[in-house]
Amino acid sequence: MKITGVRVREVSIPRIYETHVADRRTDELFEPDHSRYQIIELQTDDRVTGLGEISDIARRMDAPAAAETSDLLGEALIGADVDRWRAGCDRVAEMLPPDCHPELRGLTLFGVEIACLDLVGQRYGLPVSELLGGRCRDRVQVCWVAYLRGDISKTDELGLLEAEVRGKLSEGFTAFKFKVGVDHQRDIERVTLFRDLAGPDVYLRVDASGVWEEDEAVEKMADLAAAGINACESPILAVNRSVANDNPRQIDADSDAVARALAGVRGRVRKLAGDGVDIIEHVADLDDRFCAALVAHAAVDVINVIPSQGGGLLRARRLVHAAQTAGVAALLGSTIELGPGTAAFLHLAVAARNITVSSDLVGPGLLVGDVCEQPLRFVAGHLQPPAGAGLGMRLSEAGMEEWAI
Repeated sequence: MKITGVRVREVSIPRIYETHVADRRTDELFEPDHSRYQIIELQTDDRVTGLGEISDIARRMDAPAAAETSDLLGEALIGADVDRWRAGCDRVAEMLPPDCHPELRGLTLFGVEIACLDLVGQRYGLPVSELLGGRCRDRVQVCWVAYLRGDISKTDELGLLEAEVRGKLSEGFTAFKFKVGVDHQRDIERVTLFRDLAGPDVYLRVDASGVWEEDEAVEKMADLAAAGINACESPILAVNRSVANDNPRQIDADSDAVARALAGVRGRVRKLAGDGVDIIEHVADLDDRFCAALVAHAAVDVINVIPSQGGGLLRARRLVHAAQTAGVAALLGSTIELGPGTAAFLHLAVAARNITVSSDLVGPGLLVGDVCEQPLRFVAGHLQPPAGAGLGMRLSEAGMEEWAI
């Protein structure tokens, strides 16, 4: 089976509400009300199509038009043997411009890789999860993410949050994540409201997007622990999320010092708040050495791996397994993927034993629509990978037309 054609189309899908984070630099460069995607189709001489996506493309990435992406992928992949798909992915990596935005580079390689894996799975009649080692679970617990609402009053924000949490609890969600970091007192009230609504046993972590200085992080996490959080993600400025996305080399250049700083914060928080607050940090958009440094310095309890930012499922699996050897748990984060990307994440999640913490796969609920014939649906706060060979997803031409740019 050989690749004979490449087609890339672009869509934009609104979110159910404007989503904001604490880092205003990031906030200003994202589109809070919608997500933009390039959908990849790899066509073969056997009339099989492999499906991929370049997920949640932001303005700051200065992405090429879909036609330009199609031309580049076509030059790299047309004529390639599906059984030698890794070589095709390597050619794409070599052909991406040197000034390609670092996050866009990872998203593009992810899109190509999952399209190739979709072809391999269909060629051999196997789901992608089998290509990744085989299932160890049937479904994945999802952590519903409640974003900041922007410049609205505290009363309005708390009212909207209450409706959001009540709705998700009624749907069976038992794990939540709140974006925090703009107004500390309001964050405490949001956590307190959550505990009043959900009780003591529903899991809650917060995500500060890397906006706190170290001393500030210790104090604020202690306050939030007293209010009822179970974990905190990306607490310190040394791993600021906008820097990690746009200039990861700045963090990679001194990953050991960054890991030591995070380990120091973790130790101080444990003295103040006990062992009940786990520290979580992203690793996929940074060098492999960063993950190794976090493990070496016992800086985190959990790693967050976003396969689309990290360049693909195989690298994501490597990071998850590396953490497993040190007894560090993992979860899958999200850039807000569509159906093809979310399906790919799910195939990895059911095949990796170390993904034991609820994952942020909220795309099927946060976007108002999808481009696949059978969109993924939450069942009691969980998702299952679709049945069938490959990714198990097929495009809906009606959906592609509805959301086309």
